[in-house]
Amino acid sequence: MPLAGRQAGALQRITVGISGMLAPLSFLFLLCLYLYFDAPNFATRGNIKQIVVQAAVVAILACGQTAVIISGNIDLSVGAVMAFCGVAMGMAMRDLQVGIWTAAAISMACGAALGTCTGLVTAFGRIPAFIASLGMMGIVHGLAGMLSHSVNVGGLPDAFSVFGYGELFGGDSRDGIPYAALMLAGAAVAVHIALTRTAWGRRLFAIGGNREAARLSGIRLRWSVTSVFALSGLLAGFAAIVNVSRASVASKDAGIGLELDSVAAAVVGGTSLFGGQGGIPGTIIGAVLIYTIRNGCALKGLSPDHQRAIIGAVVVLAVLYDRFGPGRKLARD
Repeated sequence: MPLAGRQAGALQRITVGISGMLAPLSFLFLLCLYLYFDAPNFATRGNIKQIVVQAAVVAILACGQTAVIISGNIDLSVGAVMAFCGVAMGMAMRDLQVGIWTAAAISMACGAALGTCTGLVTAFGRIPAFIASLGMMGIVHGLAGMLSHSVNVGGLPDAFSVFGYGELFGGDSRDGIPYAALMLAGAAVAVHIALTRTAWGRRLFAIGGNREAARLSGIRLRWSVTSVFALSGLLAGFAAIVNVSRASVASKDAGIGLELDSVAAAVVGGTSLFGGQGGIPGTIIGAVLIYTIRNGCALKGLSPDHQRAIIGAVVVLAVLYDRFGPGRKLARD
């Protein structure tokens, strides 16, 4: 391809990416501006830190979900996988007396294994990802309940709370950087590099953009799809570390609804449900936007029903923007 053609293609991809992030970023800015003047407690350092830490779990899940959606699939099992990983990790620490780092490795290994199972069923069973992951959600949620006997797993080591409440450079007299935010940043950077700087990431975009063309070009569809679900499961196990640390207990119900939040964060952040378009920076913006809405509703005394209705409306608007906005037009041209 001539240099001018490559430059034009790169410019088009950058323009499409910026277009996808522009709407949620603008909305987040306007929302923060409104809450700054209308809710005095919003701009405090403690409240901002709370939003970031609360968004971290869903944002980590959404990083994996973004990669899955880019490939033209969807993973509805991430919430259940996160809950199972949390239960397995909690029981390993409480009953087997393993260290916190070993327990964290167990959580991520369980997540990767369960994600791989979903990917194998989707890719080699030729079952739509929606159905395969929906079935896996039920299976894994049931397994988490059987493993924990439907009882919350407590009695975790005090040192484990560092992931949810610890801060780098923090002290009694100064605020630091929450470890949950650092863990989110690490996951986001790693997935972003994998999607944008590796052949694996380019294959996912190709599969999501045109599956048949990707197959004819020699891309191994089944293994690529399996690997992206494995990544999603791995990140679900990683998110479980933060979630269990913050809650101080592991529960089989911990992930209920988070699969939808992860999809919402990705879609609001500009990832197209049609596949082949999206990115991690927009997903992080989407997750922060969702939890800023929830935080603002809480500060204004609005009920959880109001929060769900507002977030649902934002998701619908994001899908309409994806379907008819300038980014979709640029991607077609």
